[in-house]
Amino acid sequence: KDYTTPSKPYHEEAFEPVIVAEDTPERITLQHLLVVGRGEKSHVIKHWAQVWTWQDTRLLDYAGDEKWNRVTVSADQAAGKWSQLVTSVDDSPRYEALGRWTHELGTSSWTTEPTRRPLPRREYEKREDYDYLLGTNRHTLTANGWVHWQDNSKVVDRDGKKVALGIESGLNQYQRAENPLAATAADWWTKNSAFWNPVRDFWINEGEKATQTFTYTTSHDGTTLSAKFKELSKAAPSAEQIATELKPYLSVQ
Repeated sequence: KDYTTPSKPYHEEAFEPVIVAEDTPERITLQHLLVVGRGEKSHVIKHWAQVWTWQDTRLLDYAGDEKWNRVTVSADQAAGKWSQLVTSVDDSPRYEALGRWTHELGTSSWTTEPTRRPLPRREYEKREDYDYLLGTNRHTLTANGWVHWQDNSKVVDRDGKKVALGIESGLNQYQRAENPLAATAADWWTKNSAFWNPVRDFWINEGEKATQTFTYTTSHDGTTLSAKFKELSKAAPSAEQIATELKPYLSVQ
């Protein structure tokens, strides 16, 4: 009742290459990058990543307020399934879900149960009227890429009551394209992957250690997490140094 849309439609343009950052029998990581601008004015922005793990028994369930619960499923429950962990631009966790690939009637799709996750980046700085998304994701392969469907409820979870403030549907289509900007992204990843691969591994490894909850803060001793990443990326640190510098920003229980 009396609900009004709190934001206006907006439009952004970028070319989005997806690079295989890791490919093993039990884990596949796809790194998304954005190339903004044209020609000499183009530059690369590190975007989100998706980490797929085969028969994963330890999942992160978003509980609200930048806190994740560690959920353990049985080997029987995980048998034949892949989990997908979606990260933020700094590789900190956003949400994780377990699903099964099905191959029927000439189509291949992976579908999850409803999963809680934080507000999307396009909204968390603008809205405070709901607490998390409860979404179902489906990825379907196409002849030259894949399609990602989302069915999301924007949940208000306060004072012991839960209600869907609104419901949205999302559609993302990824298609292989011949574009010279892809080389710009590939070059950027070649130069920066030695830093970001250990960062991603740090978040995943620390999350795996959690027995109950996993949370992190965006500031420690007056230094924001984003500033810390800028500082570290210029120093060519080892994986051990990255872990040492980032541990004060998180809490694992």
